[in-house]
Amino acid sequence: MNTIRILSPEAHTEHPDMAFPVPEFPHIWDRLRHTPQNELVQKARGYHILVINKLRITSEILDKLPELRMIAMLATGYNNIDTAACKRHGVALANIRGYGTESVAEHAVGMMLTLARNIIRYRERVSDLTWSGQNNFCLMNYPITDLYGKKLLIIGMGAIGKRIAEIAGKGFNMEIMVSERKGASECRTGRVPFCQGLKEADIVSINCPYLPETRNLIAREELAIMKPGAFLINTGRGGIVCEKDLAEALLQERLGGAGLDTLEKEPADPENPLLPLLKTGNLVITPHTAWLGDLAVRKIGGELVKNMEAFVRGEERNRIV
Repeated sequence: MNTIRILSPEAHTEHPDMAFPVPEFPHIWDRLRHTPQNELVQKARGYHILVINKLRITSEILDKLPELRMIAMLATGYNNIDTAACKRHGVALANIRGYGTESVAEHAVGMMLTLARNIIRYRERVSDLTWSGQNNFCLMNYPITDLYGKKLLIIGMGAIGKRIAEIAGKGFNMEIMVSERKGASECRTGRVPFCQGLKEADIVSINCPYLPETRNLIAREELAIMKPGAFLINTGRGGIVCEKDLAEALLQERLGGAGLDTLEKEPADPENPLLPLLKTGNLVITPHTAWLGDLAVRKIGGELVKNMEAFVRGEERNRIV
């Protein structure tokens, strides 16, 4: 077997606790940190496998990398990869699946609890000594909403959506609704029409992938029909929620709050209209950390190597293309 040359051009995105088993095939594995997009072709020439996280792979790039045979995603999402171009160029694409189900689900539920129980606002009132200056044993400045018995709408019923539904249903006795696709002509058994779900839900959890049809899935029109005081959680992908419209809805207090782990541009653009609203207490933004649970981090490296080993053996594992 010929030696397989592997390049990880985004080694800076590898968590320190990730462990990468030695692939069971002859190989050379090089790692580069912070490879600029405009230098990717130059750095990647001569490699057979690229380990990609956020760098974009376009048809133009593939045209210039004739020796490339596989793109091994160090992630689940692959919206930065031109899949049609991969098919045309005969380049395999595989992603990592299931590693972060527990981590992302727990993060989503944690955001629900943080918002519903006004934890941020109450923490601030302890920090600024407002509580210390009261004559009462507790503060009652902000409402606290119990999750018990509330309606939760899941948009995207994959592994993570199912796990969120399980935790919410069994742990908090929440009523689970599963959304049908937006604009669907028929509603599948066990699902609710998209707009109906938005109108009825106390909490909406977005767990679907970013695709052309899910871009701005939640924008001004959808936010307007949500139940007043409802909470919106997005641990899916940035770009699914229109950030400008969400900022407007939060400013006007039409929603009870929002929890986001992903933004359309990452790291966050300093001009993002949502950032000033972090001072209000009804918005939680985490820096794309929902996947970083200790169990998830320990799984990723092994899954990546298994995908590459399967490809070299001529087998398909977690293949997109």
